[in-house]
Amino acid sequence: MEIKDFCVAHNIDLSGCAVSLGGGAFTLVELETSPVEFLTLAEEDFQRGGLSALVNATTNAKRAVVSQMDQLLISFGYKSTSFEVPRKLEKLQALGLLAPRLLRKVVKMRNILEHEYKKPSLAAVEEVLDIASLYLFSSSAMFIPFDDVLEFSLYKASNKNSPIKQVSVGLAREAGRVFYTAYVYEGDAAHSSCVGKCEIPSGHPLFDPMVKISASMMQKYKVDQAFRDFETVYATM
Repeated sequence: MEIKDFCVAHNIDLSGCAVSLGGGAFTLVELETSPVEFLTLAEEDFQRGGLSALVNATTNAKRAVVSQMDQLLISFGYKSTSFEVPRKLEKLQALGLLAPRLLRKVVKMRNILEHEYKKPSLAAVEEVLDIASLYLFSSSAMFIPFDDVLEFSLYKASNKNSPIKQVSVGLAREAGRVFYTAYVYEGDAAHSSCVGKCEIPSGHPLFDPMVKISASMMQKYKVDQAFRDFETVYATM
């Protein structure tokens, strides 16, 4: 059942609910060559010095950043290896996994790297390595692990007569797909029982906003905006 039909069937409204993180153990998928390995190669290239080393350092730093983008997107069910970099950045922002200031740094790095026939300066390569390091470690820090459960409390919802008092939404990855499962519970916190469930797969309009809520609450950054984005999408369904 589609999530909006599911909510209608159970007489619940997810907009305007109190939401809390419920913990979890969602981690990133492993790539054959990790972003950190590319970054290590870039730093080793830089230490060797010389034009060839600077060019290789720049190239491997770019690979580190792009592979980090793909690792994040693939982990959330997107086949991003076919995406152009601007689309990767756009999707990461929609998921709440790239802060605007860091986005500008990554774009700046990409602009530096696009001057393929211009000899890279030592200072420029140092900046590229700094940006790549900042991006990789700030991104991966959220996945130790990622909070993959959202608890929607309906106690303060508009329909106070509904027996449904809570919706728990958990993120999972299995058999090559990524999805949330929404469970509805009736009764109070001490005596509740699950009365239904449905899936919200990666690519569903609500999937990205829900990831963004988790990411924003974990970072304590632009939480209100994340909820507004969720409610905007929910209202159009």
